[in-house]
Amino acid sequence: MPDSRIIQLAQLIASQTSRIDDHIRDNNLAQPSFDAMAPIEPIQHSTPEVERARTDVIEAAIELRQLLEGPVKLLLPEANFAPLAAIHRFDIATHVPADGQISFTDLARKCGLLEHDVKRIVRFAAVHHRVFREPENGFVVHTASSKLLTENQKIRDLLGLTFAECWPAHAPAVDAVAQKSEEPNLSGYALANDTELSTFDFLSQHPDRAQRFASAMSTTSKASLDALSTYYDWTSLPQGSTVVDIGGSQGHVSMHLAQQFPHLRFVVQDKPEVVYGAEGNIPEKIKDRIEFMAHDMFTNQTVAGDVYLLRYVLHDWPDKYCIDILRKLIPTMKKGAKVVIQDHLLPEPGTLPLLQEMQIRSMDTIMLSLFNSREREVEDWKSLFERSNKRFGCFAATRIRENPSTGVIVAEWIG
Repeated sequence: MPDSRIIQLAQLIASQTSRIDDHIRDNNLAQPSFDAMAPIEPIQHSTPEVERARTDVIEAAIELRQLLEGPVKLLLPEANFAPLAAIHRFDIATHVPADGQISFTDLARKCGLLEHDVKRIVRFAAVHHRVFREPENGFVVHTASSKLLTENQKIRDLLGLTFAECWPAHAPAVDAVAQKSEEPNLSGYALANDTELSTFDFLSQHPDRAQRFASAMSTTSKASLDALSTYYDWTSLPQGSTVVDIGGSQGHVSMHLAQQFPHLRFVVQDKPEVVYGAEGNIPEKIKDRIEFMAHDMFTNQTVAGDVYLLRYVLHDWPDKYCIDILRKLIPTMKKGAKVVIQDHLLPEPGTLPLLQEMQIRSMDTIMLSLFNSREREVEDWKSLFERSNKRFGCFAATRIRENPSTGVIVAEWIG
């Protein structure tokens, strides 16, 4: 008789964990730990084989836990993010000494909260998320996670994005779905903030929140930029070709491409307040090939480009707005010009590893809550071009092998 599924999973966890442990011991690395002094990266100097083992262990552990807890627990998970939201809002981590402990009485006084509330917040976060630890009754010390909040502004901004912007929008997103609307200002986010504005318009009226939002979203991995460099043939463009980087923010993508492909010039377009002063960040050796321009992508394009680049822009917008953005390119498009999109590419269910599919499905529902928008499958992307104008042709969508929940989508203007 073959082994049961739970035995198969347990054996996979054991064998792949041994592979990870061998890597750690052979390279004399620190073991993964919740301790405050533990490294941020739990497995340092990782290799593709070790990353594969790590993913196998995590996915098998998730499935094994779900099997053993049963269907009722899957329907009723212990999901309460109020304690983490409180840790962010009341800045609790900064009041815990970096290398010592503090009593709940003193911590509550420093936070300006009731002691019994601080106690329940910390104890929930400690047992559910390993955020803080209680080494002796009534006293709090840092773990690796809580200490990170005192040392890393980017992590603090990500926590703010998650618990001050996304989390309040999730519950009212159900009410927004009931409206069956395709308007960006009828979203969970709009309902949560009691506004008739879209998310971006609302943030433009709240500069502090907008700055935190931009900071949290500004993390762009080198692997993602390298994928854009690799999965579209930029070398095929003639000398002096113009790439129009629409919604290009402060130009980090264009700068990366300009350094890789010296025969190209770039025009970075975004809102006036976004591109203001961005020229000062351009490295000297590529300064003459990058220009910044204030432009609203919902107005007619004014630059006759060879490539119009939309990198993680369209997933922020419902279909009819994406179609409008594409149509606004048409007045200046010359025959043979390309639209190049780097964005999420939803898989067929069950075709990606569990962790990757969980992450992309999570991102899809975040788009729903924040923008009343969505991530798209290949056919959805193709449909956007077809509905925009029949003269968009030569459609192609290529999954990025290193991160197959994303892709590069290309269409050519054959007018």
